[in-house]
Amino acid sequence: MTFIRKYTKAFITFLLVITFLMVSSFVDLIIRDKRKKLHYFSKIAPFYSQLALIVWGVHVDTKNLNKLLNSNENYLIVSNHLSYIDIQVIYSIVSSVFIANSELKNVFPLGAVTKYSGGVFVERRNRASLLKDIENIKDILNIGFDMVLFPEATTSDGEKILKFRTPFLISAIESNVNIQPICIRYKKINGEDITTSNKHMVYFYGGIGFFDHFFRMLELKSITVELEELETIEITPESSRKEVSDLAYKRISDAYFRNDNVL
Repeated sequence: MTFIRKYTKAFITFLLVITFLMVSSFVDLIIRDKRKKLHYFSKIAPFYSQLALIVWGVHVDTKNLNKLLNSNENYLIVSNHLSYIDIQVIYSIVSSVFIANSELKNVFPLGAVTKYSGGVFVERRNRASLLKDIENIKDILNIGFDMVLFPEATTSDGEKILKFRTPFLISAIESNVNIQPICIRYKKINGEDITTSNKHMVYFYGGIGFFDHFFRMLELKSITVELEELETIEITPESSRKEVSDLAYKRISDAYFRNDNVL
């Protein structure tokens, strides 16, 4: 049964990825205007993310998503990062543009999916590229789109929130766009609490290859994840990158470790 489940999910996921890339690449080909292109990408990606989560058996519980769902403002959304599933979880709830490491660009299918979701690839280690990337992020924020940043810059094993890397937070400060922290917490795997013995089925860490981890994840019957909106960080002319980073880190860390079965 596990074998059948895994390869059925894999086949359907393959079809979703192919159709998503076909639809999005067509949009990319025929639409030149950046705002319109991102608008369509921000509609297509959530639809396919919702379908993917259904196929994978991922159930998303939402908590306090008042501003992200009801506000007319756009935000720089910052989140902790545990798995590649995080991206589909956020996409399934909030139409947004992701900020992704440039290393991901040539990793199939993650790079292609990110590109045709409107994602922005950034280079953190090159100052010239960094400044250009910050301007690009500011431009998208000023257009009015929500953008998502994982300040840890990588996934963790869930035992702690990694130190935030802060350069791209300056984009929100210089654009006068408020920062919206959110917290992702995986709650259950196959109806059982997350533990040190099963977290590796969902959390993506430790150097394991993407496809090895992905096919292992497909063996699962169900995954329950909670997405919580935290208190907004209001940007003012006096806001500093360090201040904003420290505040976002504290709010996400406090929420993540607020109660039980967090690993």
